Amino acid sequence: MFRLLAKLQKTGLFGILLLFIPGMLTHADPLPVEMVFVEGGTYWMGSNEGAFAANEKPYQVTVSSCYIAMTETTQELWSSVMGSNPSRFQGKDRPVEYVSWYDAVRFCNALSKAEGLEEAYTISGSTIEWNHKANGYRLPTEAEWEYAARGGPLGAVGESALSRALYAGGSNASSVAWYDANSGRTTKSVATKEANELGLYDMSGNVWEWCWDWYNNYPGDPQENPSGPEVSSGRRVLRGGAWFTPVNLVRTTYRYWNAPGFKVNSVGFRIARNAE
Repeated sequence: MFRLLAKLQKTGLFGILLLFIPGMLTHADPLPVEMVFVEGGTYWMGSNEGAFAANEKPYQVTVSSCYIAMTETTQELWSSVMGSNPSRFQGKDRPVEYVSWYDAVRFCNALSKAEGLEEAYTISGSTIEWNHKANGYRLPTEAEWEYAARGGPLGAVGESALSRALYAGGSNASSVAWYDANSGRTTKSVATKEANELGLYDMSGNVWEWCWDWYNNYPGDPQENPSGPEVSSGRRVLRGGAWFTPVNLVRTTYRYWNAPGFKVNSVGFRIARNAE
């Protein structure tokens, strides 16, 4: 069923795919997951913007097509899979938070198993290996995340690197993001601000989102489907800013990081899947 729907989605640049795949019981049947098809392409990742230039030094990246969740993982979805809710700001439509990177990859495997998909991760204690060919849920790479946040083929692809990075959905942060100036110091229900060009919500603001990659400086030469350094830096990438951050941190190219065991009420994640 998924392959048939996926083929239908590829008839346009992008599309929203609502997956109704029969679940195999864990704690309960998992909720349907709303995924957006992101057609692959080549773009300049990063920006030349002022004070951020060293951290965001642009380089050319090619990413393959993939699916990325329309919203951050909600507390309702998390609870339907994991049977509990660790969040400090409770609300079924709010993003799950107070979850570590390890928690996020465990969730991906649990949801994959519940839907009869091949698990993307092999987990042995704190050692996590990613099977890049698995059809199950996973975290997006940093390159996939930024490409999708910037609108994929509708917004990220250009002749040159950005001199100024915008927010996911446009230049008006208050229209697309929850951050320190408008959040009331709390998370908000997902999809209550405007979506970006691909129909993705909250890629700027609300909660930070874990990515797969170890954090380090960008390589200078062009890369195809980069997934970060092979050697651990002790820090995993976080993207998108959060409810408490100033507006310049919800830019689509801003990079942050923390230890994979780190948990706080401003950190969550969204899920991805391979398109093939």
